[in-house]
Amino acid sequence: MKYPIYPITFFYVSGIFFSLHLRLPFLTVLVAFILSLLVLFFLYIQRKNGFHSKRNLFTLITVCVAFASLGSLIHHFKNQHGIINDLTKQEFTLKVTEVLKSNAYSYRVYADLLSNDRQPSVLVSFSNKDSLPMVGAVYKLTGTIKEIPEPKNLYDFNYKKYLQNKHIHYQIHSVNSPIKIAEQPSLNSRIIHFRNDLVEQFSGLGYSNETKGFIEALLFGIKTNLQDDIQQQFKDFGILHVLAVSGMHVVLLFSTISYVLKHLRIPKNAITIVLIVFLLIFSLMAGFSGSVVRAALMCLMTMVGTLTGRRVHTINLLVGSMLLILLVEPNYLFDVGFQLSYLAVFSIVYCYPVIQRYFTFKNWILNYFGQLVGVSLVAQLGVLPLSIYYFKQIPLLFLTGNIIAIPLTSVLLIGWFVQMVLSLISLPIAVFFTPVLDYISTFCFDTLTRLSDYFPIKTMDYHLSFGQTITALLLIFSIFWFLKKKKIETVFLCVGSIVMFQLITIHQAIRNKNKQEIIVMSDTKEVVLLNREKNQVHQLGIANGFTKTSIQNYILQTHVKRKLVDSLKHAFTLNNESWLIIDSLSVYPKKSFDYVILCQNPELNLERLIKNVQPKLIILHNSNYHYLTEEYKAYFDQRKIPYYDMKSKGSFVINYN
Repeated sequence: MKYPIYPITFFYVSGIFFSLHLRLPFLTVLVAFILSLLVLFFLYIQRKNGFHSKRNLFTLITVCVAFASLGSLIHHFKNQHGIINDLTKQEFTLKVTEVLKSNAYSYRVYADLLSNDRQPSVLVSFSNKDSLPMVGAVYKLTGTIKEIPEPKNLYDFNYKKYLQNKHIHYQIHSVNSPIKIAEQPSLNSRIIHFRNDLVEQFSGLGYSNETKGFIEALLFGIKTNLQDDIQQQFKDFGILHVLAVSGMHVVLLFSTISYVLKHLRIPKNAITIVLIVFLLIFSLMAGFSGSVVRAALMCLMTMVGTLTGRRVHTINLLVGSMLLILLVEPNYLFDVGFQLSYLAVFSIVYCYPVIQRYFTFKNWILNYFGQLVGVSLVAQLGVLPLSIYYFKQIPLLFLTGNIIAIPLTSVLLIGWFVQMVLSLISLPIAVFFTPVLDYISTFCFDTLTRLSDYFPIKTMDYHLSFGQTITALLLIFSIFWFLKKKKIETVFLCVGSIVMFQLITIHQAIRNKNKQEIIVMSDTKEVVLLNREKNQVHQLGIANGFTKTSIQNYILQTHVKRKLVDSLKHAFTLNNESWLIIDSLSVYPKKSFDYVILCQNPELNLERLIKNVQPKLIILHNSNYHYLTEEYKAYFDQRKIPYYDMKSKGSFVINYN
């Protein structure tokens, strides 16, 4: 084949998906991998005796099976769940591996649980009364350990799945401060300490805390000190990728360093060494994030191809870097940033040349902004279906945000990188550039703030299903394929994508038309019910905080319309079934009900309640104290009375279909 890397990567990725979703027996996959290797070895021996074109298809199938099974095996080995058998322990020894952004009450870190034989990674939260924990430090603490819970409401963000991709399955919570007992330096801790030392260089350069948080995000990918209002501004304008150290940053600095060294007439071999060192150091600075590693690998492979005199194809580099990264860490495939990064680069490389002539001008200023607009449009169009699928929003001001933020942040990135290097040589010389760079960053914040105030509506809520997302992506790239090749098969692909998208949409509309369900939302204070009938939903009870977001997620995901919001009575009937809510007043009528919700810590004689009400099911609401919920559960278990614990299971759903 001309480009064998394409089917190899495709089937390796397919193997990872098979391992995640199909749960194929490990022995079956291992046998398939070994047999495929033996067949390939046999075909290689046969090829020495002469070339046989009839074996080409068989060889291709064998290679595909080999890489599909390899992807499944590597994913299996990387995701072996280290089960903790004893969840009653209250004393733990752990080593911090990563410090997360803290909240108003506690610090949060990822840590290795040293007090367990398998030393699994865990999420730890504890009091923030003491100093910030350091990576590599070993602590002793007392607390409780449990598995990461499932989402409490339908269609909420699945934090459990997110952490599983980071090989984390348990969390430890402690209200007391931990005790530091030792230091265990590792490669990861040394990398983070090196990065912290570089960050510390900016402390003596006279920047405000607001700007320092921006510097850490832009140059190092550290968002723990970035102010929430700045992060929200970039999110509203659809340019949050600027704050994540990405391939754009790598390519920008790589190109700048290469350009400067060439004009200084540095020998090519020396330039190559400097650029390789830069790629390594910058990857360390960024904590080896997926997009940075991707860009660094592509730059490195470009240099290797140039030095060996080989023709370099950007898409080949893109696919090859993906394969290399996924061979080391297959879970990167399910990282949203990884997916968006590769899709954006592919959109630029494949689609932009088709329309580039419409954004090219003779004037260099017009040409720069024309190219910026064209690349931004293509990149946003390429990632739009996936972005809607994950974030349920369409950014309306992404073009304005890119035109303003990218030129300014590019200048700031180069300026702060140079200033960091100069600060290692001479601090007084580095300080000389602070007023200029501080003015540019302030101008960037102020401009985005003014635009944000001028445009009150910055995003539009919408959602695509998985099937709609895939067909929308297929349609976008098939249109550009048609514009590039103008072949009849591209027309068939475009029409087929449109038909498939419409069929999926119609199927969802028919399914929504017949859907009927009642949902008791998981809320820590109030009882909130959703009564869905076909494509409308009636909300009972006033939602606050996270529950409002959960209801909005439900409406977007199911494409229903909110009919009305009504107050919630203590006794009511829905779909010919009677409901009773008993709160802290513990007052209820002596008549039978189908469903009883106990909320806000009612003090009850449970035996009398069961005798008077005779419920079909008792629902224990989240708002009850933990000890009271446990007392209720113990009584119901003893008497074999059906109940549903929302504190552990989340929202309660009755599906009438």
